[in-house]
Order: sequence, then C-alpha cells, then structure tokens
Amino acid sequence: MSSSPKDNLYTRSGILDVAEFYKSKFVSDEVLDHRYFKPVDRFDIRFARTMWVYDNVRHGSSVLDLGCGAGMLALLKRKRVELTGVDLSTECAAAAKRNGYDHTLSADLTTLPLPDASFDYVVSLDVLGHVEPEQKDAVITEIKRVLRPDGVTLHGIECTDRSTQPSLDQMSEEARKRFVAIDGHVGLEEEQEHAARFSRFFSNVSFEPRYALCLSSEEFLKQAEEYGLPFERDFLDYLRDLSFKERRAFDIAMGYVFGKISDLNLHLPKAGLYVLLKASDQPLGPFYNEHRQRKQLLTGVTETLCLDRDKNTRFDNGWYEPDFLPPVARWMSERGRIKFRAQRLSAISLDLTTHIPDLREHPLGLQMRVNSKPLVACSLIRQGWFNLLVSVPPELVDSARGEFEIELKADRTWQPRPEDNGLGQHRDDRELSIAVCNIEVS
Repeated sequence: MSSSPKDNLYTRSGILDVAEFYKSKFVSDEVLDHRYFKPVDRFDIRFARTMWVYDNVRHGSSVLDLGCGAGMLALLKRKRVELTGVDLSTECAAAAKRNGYDHTLSADLTTLPLPDASFDYVVSLDVLGHVEPEQKDAVITEIKRVLRPDGVTLHGIECTDRSTQPSLDQMSEEARKRFVAIDGHVGLEEEQEHAARFSRFFSNVSFEPRYALCLSSEEFLKQAEEYGLPFERDFLDYLRDLSFKERRAFDIAMGYVFGKISDLNLHLPKAGLYVLLKASDQPLGPFYNEHRQRKQLLTGVTETLCLDRDKNTRFDNGWYEPDFLPPVARWMSERGRIKFRAQRLSAISLDLTTHIPDLREHPLGLQMRVNSKPLVACSLIRQGWFNLLVSVPPELVDSARGEFEIELKADRTWQPRPEDNGLGQHRDDRELSIAVCNIEVS
C-alpha cells in the first residue's frame, strides 16, 4: 500500500487509490467522541466488531489502531487506554485525532514510523482485505515489530468463499471494477488462508468465522444485490420496506444474538464473509470477553452541563436515535423538545447542521423557545456545522424552579432517500430538518 494518492492506483480496478477511497468513505461531519455512547448501542450489529475489541483489550493498556479511519474505536477511551491511530489518509488521521485518539499519523502500513515493542495491542477492522496480497506479509511483519513480546494482535478481516463466490482474479473486468469500487477490496482471502498467514509470524493464532447468521439490514441487502449471495427474495423485500426505526430495531436484535453467541462461546459454521482473529507469541486467553469490564460502558461519562451526554436529560419523539456508534448527533424532524433540570442557567450553546438542499434560494428557518418563551429565530443559508449561542434572561430562570424545556422548530423538512435508488443507498423515510450535538448549558 502506498500513502501517495497520486502514485498508487488500483491496477485491477482503475479507480482511485486506497487513501482516496478511505477519504471519501469514512471522513465526513461525524463526531465520534466516546462520551456520546448510549449503553443500548452495545447490541447494535453494525458495531459488534467494535465491542469484540472493547471486551478483549485490557484497561489502561496501549493500543495501535491500523487503518483507523475517522476513529470508530474511540470507544476504547472508556477503558483509559492510550490510543494511537494510523491511516493512509491524512484526513482520516486528523479526524481520528479530533474524535479522541491520543496520537494519530498518516503512514504506509508496511513501514510504520513507530518504535519497536511499543504497544500492548495492535488492532485492525476491515483493513487487511484492502491490502494487496503481496504486501500482507510486510504489514504483519510491522505488526509483530511494534507489538510488545507479550502483546496481542486483534483483527476483523473480510473474507471470500471460493466455493460460492469468485475471487477477484476470477471475476470479469467489469465485475471486478464494481466490486472494488464498492468496498475497496483488493486482497480478500479465505478464512483458513488468513489464519495460516498469521501462523507464520505468531506462535499462537485463534480465529472464529462470524456473520454466518447475523448481519445488519443494510449488509443483507448489499450482499444480495452487489455480491449475489442467495437470500430469500421475500426476506429482502421485507428489509427494503422497513422504516428507519424498524431497521434500527432489526439491527439491535441481530446484534443481541451476535453478542450471545460470543458469550456462550459458540462456534459458527464457515461464513465466507468475515473472520475475527487473535494472535500472540504468548498463550492466548479466551477468544471472547478476555477483559470484559463494562462498568464504564454502562454508567457512561456524564457531564451534567452537556445535555446530549447527560443520562437525566429527556429528548422527546421529535428526535431520531443517532445511527452511528458513538453517535454523530441527533437528527430532528420538524420540531424537537429537550427537558432537563438545572439550578442556574444563563446561556445555551449547541452545534447544528442541515443537509437540506437549495438553502441559498430557500433558507431554513429555525426558532428556539425555552419554557415556551421565544428566545431566538434565525435562518440557515448554507450547509456545514454552526455554533448557536443563546442568552437566557434571568426572569425566565427565576420562574422555572429548576425545570427547563428547550424547544427547537424548523420551518420545513426533507426526506434524504424516499425511494431505494438501487445504488447501495436504500430507502430512508425519515423527515429531517437539522442535526444537533454538544448541547451545553451554563
């Protein structure tokens, strides 16, 4: 892999290099701060791999995240780890740093600019399938070099199953281009091949096939539509017709089953989709839950003055549940209310954005009330994140007796994807106006 966006193009696909692929796929306006985590999200199937890593990393250890993207493993900061991220994309490295990583850098994974024996854990999720086969040994060599003698390396690896799916070399040129363009895979191997490769470098290797039973609603559809996996047609039609909240409920149920399989240490049949792998030169502990300590995960990191991180704050049904872990922000429909308690209140600060198109021609009107009293009205004329700071008059605070309700109202909404566009973006029937996070009162 090369860190130069101009020099390393996919020779088998003709699309932009992997650094540019990751930049477009993972860098956005996301806020991945671990303090946003809601305990119920530990069941979401989309983040089962994150939870597998979380439950296998020792409290207070040092962790290197290879291919960190925008920083989805920021949740590990709940266990007071020292978290370093490395990514080909400078934009991804910068995003991970903003989102809570202690150290980040942009580098080629085959030549890490890091000292020998400097990490207790080296981790990657969805990375090795993006490494060319001839470079994988060089990447594992670097993993072994920066890992401490008693360290453990943990990986979630995309796989192929040649009995049901053709390898890249067996695909037509057009199919190969589409396959790589969707997920950037250029180095898929079978489950046993991954284990055999790591066994050449580490004395102890353990792996488990996963995702033979449990997939997210989105992943079921993608595997069927893009890769041709044979799921029942009526089941796929059912998934396509689910609303946003129904898809979230489906993903939570799938993740709950996924977690129970781990808790019961059950072995699944070969999946041909994904494998979890642990390796070390020391004897390995349990494959699942080796360092399961969820007190910080369940109690949260509460900051009483930051409402979207305060477990006692109540958001009404005008808000949608965040769909990232940790969440980006809460999307609002047309109107949303937030109830909280505070002894004193002089100002409200919040960050907000909107994706509504044509803002310059048709600005989005927004109003804020506190305890039914109008405080501010404004218009959004462009997209991007904004900070809104509103003063609260003393007379309103005096009459509130510690009970407050913020009400936000937009003058219109829109549906991002009212219909399935057939391009991997499935129907999103939500009516959205703004997204809000970092709601702080002082």
